[in-house]
Amino acid sequence: MSSDNSYLSEIIRALEILGGTGSLKEINRIIESNRTMPYINTNPKWKDNVRATIQRHCKDTLSYKGAKDIFYSVYGLREGYWGLNSYKSTLTQSLITPIEQRQIDIVSNSNDLSQTEKETIILSRIGQGVFRKRIIEKYQSCIITGINDKRLLIASHIKPWRSATNVERLSAENGFLLSPLFDKLFDFGLITFKINGCLAVSTKVSNTDKAIINIDESHKYLNDISNELKANLEYHNDIIFIR
Repeated sequence: MSSDNSYLSEIIRALEILGGTGSLKEINRIIESNRTMPYINTNPKWKDNVRATIQRHCKDTLSYKGAKDIFYSVYGLREGYWGLNSYKSTLTQSLITPIEQRQIDIVSNSNDLSQTEKETIILSRIGQGVFRKRIIEKYQSCIITGINDKRLLIASHIKPWRSATNVERLSAENGFLLSPLFDKLFDFGLITFKINGCLAVSTKVSNTDKAIINIDESHKYLNDISNELKANLEYHNDIIFIR
């Protein structure tokens, strides 16, 4: 068996153990703990080989050259979360991915957090609790449409919950109050806010849809951007936004 096939089988095995999706860090940890590829102990670049093998078998990457398409990027190529195509149809029906469930379990089992802190952090995953209250207090209405009926608004994380620290998960500087349509556009990386406070729209949004949605890229939606908010916006611009 070639070394590439060895890596491939180990990656698939690791993702199966992880329920179909996992971060590159989780995949590497399982491969290392399995101890079925002894040569990784003498190869300091074995983790690079894991990444390269995944990319060669994912049609959305630049490294894909026609090999069997086995993996997909769960949240976009730059976040480093991968899944098995064979699990994809089942996982897309779940509101919480195995990745997020493991993170929730880490919070739940933490000895460094009180029960109240655990519940607060977990509730923020779905834009509820203290996080939602802080976002509403800061913005009052959807920052794009001006809609102020709180029943119609979503407290949306800028740096996603899955990638944020517990502090960032609850910070008012890591969220916006958005109507459901713009929440989806922002969450999928189809729009973002530039550091100057204006909107940027992905090239993946058609001109027809852009006109229907009536997105104004010249309007300044954000003022007095703090350093913390700026850092989270830069993360969204660089990692989540699809150009």
